[in-house]
Amino acid sequence: MDFTNLLITVLLLLSPLKYESDVATASDDEDFFKTCSSQRCSKHGPEIRYPFRLSTQPPSCGAPGMQLSCSGQDTILDHPVLGSCKVTMIYYRHVIMNAIPLVDSLPHCPLQKLVSVNQSTAVYKPHTSEVASVVGCSRDSIDTNQYGIVGPTSCPSLANNASQFWYLAYPYTYMSILPLGCTIVSKDIPMPYSYDKNGPNFDISIFTETAKRVISTGETVFTWYTSNVTSICQQCEREGRRCGFSSQRNQAFCQHHSMSLSQV
Repeated sequence: MDFTNLLITVLLLLSPLKYESDVATASDDEDFFKTCSSQRCSKHGPEIRYPFRLSTQPPSCGAPGMQLSCSGQDTILDHPVLGSCKVTMIYYRHVIMNAIPLVDSLPHCPLQKLVSVNQSTAVYKPHTSEVASVVGCSRDSIDTNQYGIVGPTSCPSLANNASQFWYLAYPYTYMSILPLGCTIVSKDIPMPYSYDKNGPNFDISIFTETAKRVISTGETVFTWYTSNVTSICQQCEREGRRCGFSSQRNQAFCQHHSMSLSQV
């Protein structure tokens, strides 16, 4: 038997093994989605699917550090820095989560925690594509009818704990318009925003309503990253396919057929 015929014989013998391996892999992948079905804490709450999992699901249903739980109809993230947060929206395709911190020692100034602590963790980081500036004034002296200024709320000064009036300013507001006695407290407050099929919605008209929510509740926005997971899952979502994880291959994978997923 010459080498060519030998090679053909070997390939023919290996083909059934390759087929059986592919079938087994596909079967294992589908088993993941049966075990780890998508969940919600309420009818209109954010959908919970890989890389997130509910606390009632097996640990293998989610990436490390990405467990959520239900408290009544609320979806809760136990953030390592901010504590318990109510998750208001998850945009899987864009790797974005909007959330409201629930534990705050200064209930009248939810902004304080967003300004004073580093929110970055091993998995979550503040999403700073769109940010606002916090302006602190010794008195209520800013005309909030002018372009891109929302507030005030009463907060203690970071310098001496004296009471200040804090405002949120649109990123393109000219700071030269600020009256005397006002200073920039922070330039990097992440602003939650929504997405549609055309991308993010964030402009001056939306900023005003969003800023009111941030001032009153401390709502913020995170992005997340997990090795061997995030980039693959993002691609799955863009293709309209759910993402799962193979413990055998130690990496995320896309479901073989498309699902009816949110367009954002």
